[in-house]
Amino acid sequence: MAFLAKHRKEELIALADDMGIEISTNDKKIDICKKVKDSPDFEEEFVRGCLEEIVRQREELKAQAQAEAAELKAQAEAAELKRIEALRQEREFELEKMRISNAAEVNSVASTRSENSKNRLSLKNLMQKFDAQVSDISMYLALFERQARTAEIKRMLDLKIIEIGQSDYTSPMILVETVGREPRPCIDYRRLNSSIGNQYFPLPNIEERVERVSAAKFITVIDLAKGYWQIPLSKRAQRYAAFVTNFVTYVPLRMPFGLVNAPYFFSKLMSQVLENCESFAVPYLDDIAIYSNNWEDHLKHANEVLKRIGDANLTIKPSKCKFAQNRTKYLGHVVGSGIRTPAEAKIKAVLDFPTPTSKTQIRAFLGLAGYYAHYVKNFSVIAAPLTNVLKGKVKRESIIWTKECNHAFEELKRRLTKKPVLYAPDYKKEFIIQSDASDLGMGVVLSQRDAENEEHPVLYLSKTFSDAERKYSATERECAAIIYAIKKLKYYLDGQIFTIETDHNPLGWLKSNAGSNPRLMRWSLELQPFQYRVIYKAGKKHSNADALSQSETKTKSTN
Repeated sequence: MAFLAKHRKEELIALADDMGIEISTNDKKIDICKKVKDSPDFEEEFVRGCLEEIVRQREELKAQAQAEAAELKAQAEAAELKRIEALRQEREFELEKMRISNAAEVNSVASTRSENSKNRLSLKNLMQKFDAQVSDISMYLALFERQARTAEIKRMLDLKIIEIGQSDYTSPMILVETVGREPRPCIDYRRLNSSIGNQYFPLPNIEERVERVSAAKFITVIDLAKGYWQIPLSKRAQRYAAFVTNFVTYVPLRMPFGLVNAPYFFSKLMSQVLENCESFAVPYLDDIAIYSNNWEDHLKHANEVLKRIGDANLTIKPSKCKFAQNRTKYLGHVVGSGIRTPAEAKIKAVLDFPTPTSKTQIRAFLGLAGYYAHYVKNFSVIAAPLTNVLKGKVKRESIIWTKECNHAFEELKRRLTKKPVLYAPDYKKEFIIQSDASDLGMGVVLSQRDAENEEHPVLYLSKTFSDAERKYSATERECAAIIYAIKKLKYYLDGQIFTIETDHNPLGWLKSNAGSNPRLMRWSLELQPFQYRVIYKAGKKHSNADALSQSETKTKSTN
C-alpha cells in the first residue's frame, strides 16, 4: 500500500474510476488507497502499470499545455513586434511629410514648372540622404535600448532576483542616462511611491561616523553585494512591485532599487544585524566600518561582525572590501590613524566640474563641493558670490557670470586641491574654539592641542551674515560668531570644559558681564549651560579664523 500513497490524490481517483470503484468527494487520500487495496480486482503489478500510465498521460498533457503557452507567447511577441514596426514606419512617413513640407517652404521661390521640377529633384536626393541617417540613428537607439534591457533582465533572472509573472500593478522599466556613464535600465516606481505611506528610519550622521572611524588605528570596511537585493519580498509586495517591458511582466522576488521605503527596511535590517556592536562597528546603508585601536581587538571585532553577517544570510562583495587597514576610503573620505582627508576621486569630480551656466549647475557644484565644507576655511564666505546668484524670487535659469563668481568658483577648487587634513576629535582633551567676524560673515575653527602643544584643526565652520546681522555692532558680530559656533558644535562641547579664543577684547568679560546691550545679555544667558573660558588673542596671533577679514579686504580692493 506504500506505493499507492506516493501518488497524488487526483491520480488515485482516476485509477479507482478505471477499476469501477465508487469514490466520494469527501474521501481522504488514505481512504482511497484502502478501497483500492481491498478491491477484489486489486493486483499490485496491474495497479502499478495503471498508475504509471496515468502519470505518463498527465506529463504529456502538461508538456502539451506548456508548448501551447509558449506558442501563444511567441505569437503575442511577434504581433507586438509587428505593431511596433508599423508604428515606426508610420512615424517615419509622418516625418518624411514634415520634412518635405519644410523643404518646400524653403524652396517655394521658384515660379516656373521647370524650376519646380528641378527643386523637387534636388529635394528628393536630399531626402534620400537625410532619411538614411535618421533611420540609422532611430534603429541604433531602439536596438541599444533593447539590448541594455535584455542584458539587465537576463542578469536578474540568472540571479533569481525576478521571475516572469502577472500582476494588476505594474511599473515601467526605463533607460536612465548619466553623463560619462553607460545608460542603465531602472524601474520607474514614481506612481507606486506616490500611493505608499512613507516610513522613516533615522539615518546616521555622516560626519559623526567619519570622525569616529578616523580615530581608529585598524579599520575594516565591508561592502554588501547589491544590498537591497538581499532582502526578500512578501507575496503582496511582489505583486505591487511588478514591472513591465515591451513583451513580458516580471515580478521581483527581492527588494528592488527605487522603492520609497527601501532605505527604511535596509537600515532597519542592518541595525538589527549589528545590535550591541555600536562600540566597534557602524553601518551606513550597505557600508559597514569596523574600527579598533589594537590588533587583537580588531580580529575579535571583525570575526563577530562577519559571523553576524553570515547568520543573517547576507553576502559581501570581496572586491570592494578592505581588511585591517591603517588608512582607507570610507563615505567619500580617506580615514584612519587619527586624521581624515577628502577622497581623491571626489576632489577630482569638483576640479573637473565645468563653469556653471545656469542656477541648476551652480546648485550642483555647491552641493558637490559643500560635502567637504568642513575642510575649507571660510567656505560660506568664499562661496557667497555663488549663493547670491541663487537669491531672489526670479525663477529663470539663466545667470550673469561675474568676475566675483568666477573667483569664488576657482578659489573653492584651489582650496580643495591642497588636500586639507582634519584630525579626529579626542574627547579626553580640551576643545578650542577660535572665532572671528567681519562685515561679510563669520569664521570658526574647532581645534585641539596634542602632547607637543601643537594645534590641529578638527573642522572649519563659516557663515555669511544676513542683511539684518550686517547692521550689528562689532561686539555683537563677534558674539554672534561665538553663539553660532557653540550651537553648531554642541555635540563636541556638551559636558566638556572648552576654551574660546577671540581677537575682540570686550568679549573677554562676556561670561561675567554682558553690559547694557539686550541682545548680548540674551546671548550670555544662552551660554550659561556651558563650561568655558574666553581668552583674548591679538589679531596677529589669531590667524586661523582671522582670514575672513582678509578675504573681505581683498574683495573690496578688486572692486
